[in-house]
Amino acid sequence: MVVTVANEKGGSGKSNIAINLAVKLFSLGEDILLVDSDPQNSIRVFNDIRASKEVPLGFNCVNVFGDSLATQVELLQGKYETLIIDTAGRDCDEMREALSVSDILIIPTQPSDLDIAVLNKMIKLFKQYKQFKRDLKAFVVISKASPNPALQDKITALQSYINDKNIDDLRLCKSVLYERELYRNAFSNGMGVVEYGKKSDNALKDFEGFFKELVAFSNANKDIKKGA
Repeated sequence: MVVTVANEKGGSGKSNIAINLAVKLFSLGEDILLVDSDPQNSIRVFNDIRASKEVPLGFNCVNVFGDSLATQVELLQGKYETLIIDTAGRDCDEMREALSVSDILIIPTQPSDLDIAVLNKMIKLFKQYKQFKRDLKAFVVISKASPNPALQDKITALQSYINDKNIDDLRLCKSVLYERELYRNAFSNGMGVVEYGKKSDNALKDFEGFFKELVAFSNANKDIKKGA
């Protein structure tokens, strides 16, 4: 199965989701390939820290750029249970190449007017690719949201906005990935939140909720069902 994490807007938490999803699936015994097509190389930095801290890498990572991304992913699909592709925060060839071979598109977004405008572009792009890749699914998750209770109205408004669209094979994650210090601390130690956090940590609870919903949404795909 191929999972792409994409949004035309930078700073939406794409790399954070890609890394933590890879770590979670690795913890469940899946054979994972993490594909980094983001020039910021956040995944390479994470792996370097992981190695320096002597944390078992657990999964393979490659950097792939350019028009060959789809071809390379298709060649690698038979060698791994799940491929996770992290893309740049802009509309680019790599993002579109990834969409052409993906089973699930994860769209992280923040609860702001600017992010909603970009989200509309991503939904339009999803619908375009859905025309020739009919099994493609999109999973929208509110990411890097402020835990400040005063901002809950913005989260609720965004949830209503997405739900009202009622698009086939596009689902909004009910769990919200809030901005938590634990994500930064885990990254600085070369770990995912499932490795670094405690069961009582809110960041871990947020992510586990997101993961369970993702598994349920992709229940037709056996590769990710181990987390159910």
